Amino acid sequence: MTRPAKLAAGLFALFALWITCWLPVARAQEPAPEAQPDAQPDAKPTPLPAGTIRFGAGSKGGGFSQTGDALANALEQINAGTRIHVENTGGSCDNVRKLARGEVDAALVQYDVAAEAFAASAVGDHALEDGAQSGWMCELSSAELAGVELQLVAAIDDSAVHVIVRRPVRLDDFSSVGDRPIFVGQLGSGSMETSKVILGAAGLTLDDVNSLPIKNKAAMTAMQNGELLMMLRTTEIGDDAISGLLASGMAGLNALPDSVIERLIDGFPYYRICQIDAHSYPGLEFGVPSVCVSTVVLTARRAGVDALSDEQVGELIDGLRWIEHNPVEGQPPVSVRWRDFAEREPIPLHPGAGLTERRDFAIYWAKVIAALALVGGALVLLRRFLRRKGLLGNPLSGNLEGQLSNPIVPFAGFLLIVVAATVVVWNLEHDSNARVRTLNDSFWEMNMFATGNFDSESLKTSTARVIGAAATIAGLGLLAWFTAALTSILSRDQMRLFRRMRNHIVILNFREEMLQLVRVLRSPGPLRQRSIHVVVSDTLPPRVRAQLTKVRGLTIYQQNPEVPEDLVDLRLPRAARVIVLQGGYHPLRIARAVHHACVRLDPAARIEATKQQHGLGMSPSVHSPALAGDDARGARATVPVTLVEATDGDVADGLFDPFSRWLVPVPARQLADAWLANACVDPSFGELFNDIVSFRDDNSELYTVELSESFHGKTWRELRKLLFTAQARAGIVPIGLYRGHQGRLAYDASDVADSSPQAAIARRLRVNPPLETVLGEGDRVLAFAEDEADLRKVLKSRR
Repeated sequence: MTRPAKLAAGLFALFALWITCWLPVARAQEPAPEAQPDAQPDAKPTPLPAGTIRFGAGSKGGGFSQTGDALANALEQINAGTRIHVENTGGSCDNVRKLARGEVDAALVQYDVAAEAFAASAVGDHALEDGAQSGWMCELSSAELAGVELQLVAAIDDSAVHVIVRRPVRLDDFSSVGDRPIFVGQLGSGSMETSKVILGAAGLTLDDVNSLPIKNKAAMTAMQNGELLMMLRTTEIGDDAISGLLASGMAGLNALPDSVIERLIDGFPYYRICQIDAHSYPGLEFGVPSVCVSTVVLTARRAGVDALSDEQVGELIDGLRWIEHNPVEGQPPVSVRWRDFAEREPIPLHPGAGLTERRDFAIYWAKVIAALALVGGALVLLRRFLRRKGLLGNPLSGNLEGQLSNPIVPFAGFLLIVVAATVVVWNLEHDSNARVRTLNDSFWEMNMFATGNFDSESLKTSTARVIGAAATIAGLGLLAWFTAALTSILSRDQMRLFRRMRNHIVILNFREEMLQLVRVLRSPGPLRQRSIHVVVSDTLPPRVRAQLTKVRGLTIYQQNPEVPEDLVDLRLPRAARVIVLQGGYHPLRIARAVHHACVRLDPAARIEATKQQHGLGMSPSVHSPALAGDDARGARATVPVTLVEATDGDVADGLFDPFSRWLVPVPARQLADAWLANACVDPSFGELFNDIVSFRDDNSELYTVELSESFHGKTWRELRKLLFTAQARAGIVPIGLYRGHQGRLAYDASDVADSSPQAAIARRLRVNPPLETVLGEGDRVLAFAEDEADLRKVLKSRR
C-alpha cells in the first residue's frame, strides 16, 4: 500500500473512532423531547366505574366545589354503594345546560336558576330565530331543555342577597347609582342572574348600570380600595370575605328596599323574604331585610328515563344528612329540606326524594302523636291524682257563671287569639311579606287587627287575611266582654273584684239586731283582718242594708241559705268560720245545707265522706283563740267550723249532735241573759258589757296576748285592775282568759280524741271568770284595745 493510501486509511479510522465516541455524549446533552400524550381516540373521557354519579359542582375552589367534595367524602364515610365524581363547571347556568345535555347526572344549582329553567322547559320546544335572545335566566331556551324534566333531590342551604355599599353611602333606590361603577356578580354565576332580577325589580336592566365584568375576588379588592360604589353578592350569611370587608370600615350592608322586595317576590316567587340578623357581621347592630335563595341538588329525566335511580337518590340524601350532622369547617351548614325553602316550589321531587319525604313526614307525625299521647296520658293520671287529693274539679273555686263575670278570662282570651294568629300568620307570610319578616312584626300586625286598627294592605295571602278578619272579630268581641265585665264589677256595691274568698267569715240568716256582731268582727286587729260575707233576706230593712254597705271589706248576698247550690259563691270550704243565726230560716236546715254544699261540691269532702272512717275534714284547726277564727295555713279545708245560734232546747235535745265534729252550738240567748245579770251585780263587768253593746270606736279591736311568767300565780282580779287602770290611749277592756295547754299549745291531744278542736274552746275559754281565778302557764288574756302594741306595752310595764 502506498504511503498516501496508508495516510487516507488512518484518517478514516480516526474519523470513525471520533464519531463513535462523540454522538452518545451529544445525545446525552440534548434536552429530552416532550412526552407525547397517549392517543385519545375520538377525545372520549376515561370511563367511570359503574354506579358512579357525575356530579356538577362549580369553579375549582368555589363553594359548590367544596360542597361536592364534602358530599363525596360523606358517601365514603357512610359506606354507600354510590360514589360521585365531582366535575368542575362554570356554576349554576353551566350545570343546568350540562344536565340537559346529559353530561352530568346531578348538580348543585341556585334555585332561582333551576326554577327559571323548569319554566322554560314547560313552554315546549320553541327554537329561537336567528339573532333572537332568550329572556330566561342564563339565556336558556326551551329548545335546549326540550324533553328534559328537572327533578329536585333536596335543598341544602340558603344564600342571602347582600347589598354592600361604600361607606358612608346609604341607598334607598338603585336608580341613584347612576354611572358609578358597581359589581353585580361573576359572569355565568347564579349570583349574577339574581342581581339581574333584583335590578329588574328596581326598574333597571344591566345596560342601565355601569357593571364591571370582573371576578368576585377582584371585586372585593376594588371595593376595599374604594373603586366600587355598590356590590350585589348572593352568598351565605356570615361569609368570611364580606366579614373582612365590613370589618375594614370601607363598606357597610344596605337594606334591600321594601318596594324591590315586594316586586321581586311577586314576579319571581322562587325567593323568600329573610333578614340578615344583627351581629351576623362586624359592626352590624340591627337586622337588614333582604331576600334569600336556596341551593338545591338537581337531577333530570331525559326522554322519560331518570338520570338517577331511587336508591342513588336515597344514598345522596343520606350523605347530605351526614354532612348536616357533621358540618365541615369553613363551609356553610347544610340543612336538608324538601318544602318551605321558597315562596313557591314548582320543581317536582325525584320519586326517591318524594319517598324519603313521605317517610320522614310519617315518622315526624308519629313522634308528635306519640308525644301528645304520652302528655295526654300523663295529664289524665295527674287529673286523677289531683281529684283523689281533692285539688281539682272543685266547682266552689270556679264555675261558668263566675268565669263569665271575670274580666281576666276575656283578657286571657284576647292574648291567646293574638298569639295564635301571630304564629300562624308569620308562618304563612314571613317568606313573602316584607311587613311580617319577624315574629315581632307579625305580633304588631295582629294587635292592629285585633283592635280594629289594621291596614288593608298589611297581609297578602287570602288565608292570612281570613285569619286577620277572625282576629278582628274575636278581638273586638273579647275587648267588649272585658269592658262589660270590668264595668259590671266596678258598678257593684262593695267592689266584689277585691273581695277575699279564703280564710273569710260567712254569716248566714243575718238579722237586724246582729249589726253589732258585724262591727266587732270587722275589726279583729291589724294582723287578723278578714273579709266578711253576709247572706241577708228580702225582709231586711233598707236602712240596715245601707249600714252594712258602709262596713269595709263586707259583701252582701241575697240568697236562700237552705239551698246548697246558693252557697257556692261563698266558697265555704275555704272559710275560717261560718256563723248561722236565728231568723227566718231554721239553723238546723242551714247547717245541713252547709254540710251538703261542701260534700256535694268539694271533691275532698266527698271523698272523706265516702270513706266513712274519719268523717269530714276540719277547716281550719284552732291553734290560737280569737273570736274571728284562725288562719287556714295547714291542710286544705273541707268543711268549715260553723257556729250556730241555738236555743236551750236545741242544745238539750241534741239537735246538732250529728254535726258535732265541725259545728259548735252557741246558746246566745242564755249567754246574753247571764252577762246582763252579771253586769247588774258587777259594776266593772257592767262597764265591759256596755262597751261591747255600744261598740265604742276607741277600743273596738279584739286581741289575745300570752301572759308572761311574772303574771303566773296572780289572780284575775289583779289582772283586771291592772288593765282597767292602765293609762292607754283609749283604755283597755279585759274580756276573759283562754287557758292553753303546756305553754303555747291551744289544746291537748286528748281534747280532740272523740270530737273536734273546736270543742276545746268551750272548755278553755273563760269569759269574765271568777275574780279569784289564778293565772297559770299557757293563759292568754282577751281584751278590747285600740292597738295591740298598747296592750303589750301595759302588760310589759307592770311585770
